[in-house]
Amino acid sequence: MEYILNKRQLKIIEILKNSTEPINSKALATDIGCSTKTIQVEVKNINSTLEKVKIDSIRGMGYKLVGDIKSIDKLENNTNYNDMDRISYILKQILTLYKNKTLKLENLADDMYVSLSTIKNDLKEVKDILKDYNLKIISKHKLGISLDGDIEDLKRCILESNIKYKDLSLEDFFTDYVKLNIGNIRLEILNNLQEENIILTDYEFNNIFNYILISLSIEENKDYKSYTKDYITNYQNKFIKENNKENKEKILNSIEKFTKNLKLATSIDLSNDRVFKEYLYRHIKSFCIKKDFGVNNQSIVANEIKLKYPFAFELATIAKTTLEKDLDLEIDENETANIAIHIGGALQRSRENINEKSLKAIIVCASGVGTSMLIKAKLEAKFDKKIEILKVIPSYLIDYVKVLDVDFIIATVPVNIKDIPVINVSPFLDDKEIKIIEKFLDTGKIYYNINLSEIFNKELFFTDLDFDNKFDVINYMSNILLQKNYIDDEMKNSYIDREKIATTEIGNMVAIPHGAKGKVFKNAVAIGILKNPIPWEIGQVRLVVMLCLQKESILNYEDLFSNIYKRIDSIAKVISICESKKYDKFIAMFKN
Repeated sequence: MEYILNKRQLKIIEILKNSTEPINSKALATDIGCSTKTIQVEVKNINSTLEKVKIDSIRGMGYKLVGDIKSIDKLENNTNYNDMDRISYILKQILTLYKNKTLKLENLADDMYVSLSTIKNDLKEVKDILKDYNLKIISKHKLGISLDGDIEDLKRCILESNIKYKDLSLEDFFTDYVKLNIGNIRLEILNNLQEENIILTDYEFNNIFNYILISLSIEENKDYKSYTKDYITNYQNKFIKENNKENKEKILNSIEKFTKNLKLATSIDLSNDRVFKEYLYRHIKSFCIKKDFGVNNQSIVANEIKLKYPFAFELATIAKTTLEKDLDLEIDENETANIAIHIGGALQRSRENINEKSLKAIIVCASGVGTSMLIKAKLEAKFDKKIEILKVIPSYLIDYVKVLDVDFIIATVPVNIKDIPVINVSPFLDDKEIKIIEKFLDTGKIYYNINLSEIFNKELFFTDLDFDNKFDVINYMSNILLQKNYIDDEMKNSYIDREKIATTEIGNMVAIPHGAKGKVFKNAVAIGILKNPIPWEIGQVRLVVMLCLQKESILNYEDLFSNIYKRIDSIAKVISICESKKYDKFIAMFKN
């Protein structure tokens, strides 16, 4: 059976599917951008449409998805996205209203076979899209609506909308003149690139090609040959300017400054990674050129990177702050995601910088010969030449270790010995314990595996915080961590220092402050729920997740950070937490 659900209904289902706890109507309404009454109506419509899945209303808690949840996966292929079709169609019609062209809403409604009230409602969403490009819909008496804004912003909106909305095609905006000469225009671009000795990637060429096609369509009565020649000549001049010694030093100095800020804020040191610096320099240089020529740079979609690599994205916000200040740039989320890819690569290289020296170890085991031989076999199979196992001994012979030249001990029982690192493992040596040993071989440090649910404590769960600015919130929460002996004074002060380097705001009304200097005595995460959202730096924040973690000793710290992020990756989840104010409901999110 084919289910016909609109975009709003699909969004409700998606939010509830991704939540382990009920979500109330206020949270859903805020996330989707409608009233609570609309949510109630849409839930009723969903329940009357779907057979295998229903939305239950749990009194005092909210809505929860029940039934055959797996069947929802098939909805994407069997659903008519009529709401999104309308938005794309209206957006397309409005983006053609340059040069004082007008459009009557009544005619638009007739064309789409919908009511005038439906068009007016959809127009609100279109206005929100256009606002990001400094474009406005204006009303003209008796003539209808028109589009107001700068022509370069219009071009950017068309080019980027082509990527964001599947129902929009660049060809929809081409004039007959452009359509007739599209092959000649492409050839003209290639000839001019060859004359200027410019070599581009396929992606860069397509971006320039599309920009010129849209420009010629919007700025009518221009000869494609002269326009293309002027554009490529200016592009080359800009390239030469950006590539000069003075400008190169300026970009490299800013990158160097970023690595220092990164080390100060997170203790991560990328200052010796020449590959990272060179490729980030090339990227920033390319970005500086493209931004002046309206060339779209969205090969990476920010939401994908934020979900898959939130830690690298968070580090990229430090780069964004530094580069924007030093180079007078405006770096959006998509460009921040591009930078995150470079940082992610550098982090991966640092992990692969493995110490090839073979370390000597002994195994201390009290479970019998069979178990100890199993551990020995597993280690030799996994680490081959990286570990030389000298002996397998019972715990009562531990003093024997003192006469051996041993780098570390692997023990299945508690061992009390000074000056030699001891890694405690289970008799069956699971995958996490193997990772701990692997980390020790790479860094010489013993890391510990921490379960997400273990680092929350009810005494660090604060509700109804009444503050006006972010620094007051950070001071209050970090001061309690200090008073309860979770951190020292230096770590407390470093929360503020870190926030001054770059915002810890991650979107969805959430900030994740964390320090870089000082000592953490006990691993924990403090939760602060503000009485009302407050301005942070980019947007509003209501949920503050303050990390108090010994990063240098936690196995897979980045995964831990990612897991925290994924539990609060939608406004609906965040508002549901904030409205509930219940510790048990919050902690339940991290136990599943």
